[in-house]
Amino acid sequence: MNLSQAVQDLFNDIRDTAQVIAPIAAVIGFLGIGIMYMGSSWPLISDWKRDNPKAANQVVIGLLFVVFASSVTALISFA
Repeated sequence: MNLSQAVQDLFNDIRDTAQVIAPIAAVIGFLGIGIMYMGSSWPLISDWKRDNPKAANQVVIGLLFVVFASSVTALISFA
């Protein structure tokens, strides 16, 4: 196996792993953001939201990144 084949195999493995992990991370993120908003009446979640005011914003930015990354990997796999 030469170097170019090894590098190509590495990137294919990374792409395959990203295609599995990205949807899972998106589902977990959307569930988390839903629980953060819908569960605000629960004392545990409301206290956590009060202590972490930037959490929802960071989750949304992370979800946008996951959607962008999964789109890029989908485009790479079709190329």
